[in-house]
Amino acid sequence: MSWNTCLFCYAQERGGTFFGLQQETNFGLQQEPYEGSLLLEDPKGQILISTKVTYSGRYGTNRDISVAVRAALERPYTLRVKKQSALQEGVNTVLDGLDLGARILGKKTDLSPDYGAPELADDRGIKTNEPEFTRWVLQSRELRAVLDANPSFWFQVGPTGPEGLDHLVEARVPLDWHIDIQEEPLDRYGRPLKWERQKAYYRNSSFPKQLDALVELAKAARDAVTAWPMPMKTP
Repeated sequence: MSWNTCLFCYAQERGGTFFGLQQETNFGLQQEPYEGSLLLEDPKGQILISTKVTYSGRYGTNRDISVAVRAALERPYTLRVKKQSALQEGVNTVLDGLDLGARILGKKTDLSPDYGAPELADDRGIKTNEPEFTRWVLQSRELRAVLDANPSFWFQVGPTGPEGLDHLVEARVPLDWHIDIQEEPLDRYGRPLKWERQKAYYRNSSFPKQLDALVELAKAARDAVTAWPMPMKTP
């Protein structure tokens, strides 16, 4: 099933406001099967579910699913926790070796900081502009539990504008690789299934469970960055 169809079904079950067009339209409308978005209501602020293009070229187009929420912080803060590429894993292995050698000699290098969450740092790259605050953020049990259960999920936090107080907290995962999106199901004559059968097809897929988990990651990350006041910055 297409992204738009799956997200429409998800909205029918979870509520919210869906924005998107039916893929199989015969009314001359522009078909955008990956451009649907959903706005969910939450006591701590609205949640926006959409897709983001990460690559577009001769080999096709890659997209991420994005679940975004907002948070207000005392000053500009950036954090990115994402699965590392094979190259970065190799670099970090070298840095870990240098760190180990330095510790044996009684020295400290901080070449590969783990920010108090070594199990996350082992599998993911962590980039931040506030290391001490990030140590507190990554102590969230809810945040770590969702990341542990979903190795392909990642999240980032950053200011929405130049004043730097409002922040976007975004959980993401590659759409085509890790979310159960398939071609529109067809009957034995090659025709699209009736709507009731399409809904049954959706309910039997892993899409709702996976998207629920991505929403939980966005909410857990938002709660983690707002659970503590930001520490005073030393001049």
